[in-house]
Amino acid sequence: MSLSLRRDGSDTPEQRYQAWLARGHRAQAEAYRAFLRTDGVADVLPLRQLLRSGRHWRRCGVDEFVVPPRTLWAATVPSLRLIRELRAQGWLNGATVQSAYRDERFNRCEGGSRLSRHRHGGAYDFDLAADAPVRALCGFWRRRGAAAGFGLGFYDRRHLHVDTAGFRTWGGDFRRGTSLCQKPPQGAPPDGAAAPRRL
Repeated sequence: MSLSLRRDGSDTPEQRYQAWLARGHRAQAEAYRAFLRTDGVADVLPLRQLLRSGRHWRRCGVDEFVVPPRTLWAATVPSLRLIRELRAQGWLNGATVQSAYRDERFNRCEGGSRLSRHRHGGAYDFDLAADAPVRALCGFWRRRGAAAGFGLGFYDRRHLHVDTAGFRTWGGDFRRGTSLCQKPPQGAPPDGAAAPRRL
């Protein structure tokens, strides 16, 4: 595969990932994969997705892919175990990771919270398929969330945050009451209606 990228930005994420590896990141990425393999979670998601920094990498002038600092690698393991279980149930079919680890500077530029778990490893934002079973996912969160420390955020019906930093849920304005796992308040828009912009 050619590692030259198109000037018009029409190259694929895989092409951009291979080019990033070739720019001197391959050994670090492979060390991260080896760490995940020792804990049995290297196969949960493609490494390219696990290393995705965020949606606004171009605008913020950072690499699209980044290996988290080694001190944060262990935080990834419980989250990937949880994600494996969610995928086994079919609740993340067709979902892709759009943001994983972000350093403090990029987190600010991305619009993340000052307390964002993305800064500490083990947090993942997904784009969901149009037919994602949100109710079933919420049911799992209610049954198993406390034991797993499952943090489940909905920026809207198609954009989801998963971590294992504590049992909680929130909606597009970061409040528990607007989570899709809560009963919709009076006057709430129906399923599929526009939700607050994801930050």
